[in-house]
Amino acid sequence: MSVIDRVKEHFESQGVKTINVAEWGEEGQPLVIYSKPFTLAEKRNLFKGAKNDDLGVLVDAIMLKARDKDGNKVFKLDDKQVLLNNADPEVIARVATEILNSNYEEAEKK
Repeated sequence: MSVIDRVKEHFESQGVKTINVAEWGEEGQPLVIYSKPFTLAEKRNLFKGAKNDDLGVLVDAIMLKARDKDGNKVFKLDDKQVLLNNADPEVIARVATEILNSNYEEAEKK
């Protein structure tokens, strides 16, 4: 196997991370967000033009990577302003940090 094949195999083996968000759940159950690791191209686009104090990148990360169990995006573009202006910033920060965290060792392999 070539080096580049091993690089691709490693990335593909990282699996899907699950994030439980109790604050956004219903009927006593947390919202479960699924997230695959960022590619370098996705991270480049996410951080392109962002200033050091631009916390909007947290919302962008959630919108880009948050999926439901079927792989569908959890949030639509129309939801961005609500997430920026009408959501608990601590929850946004926690969820975005988990999505951005590159440690997918405990992720479910899919």
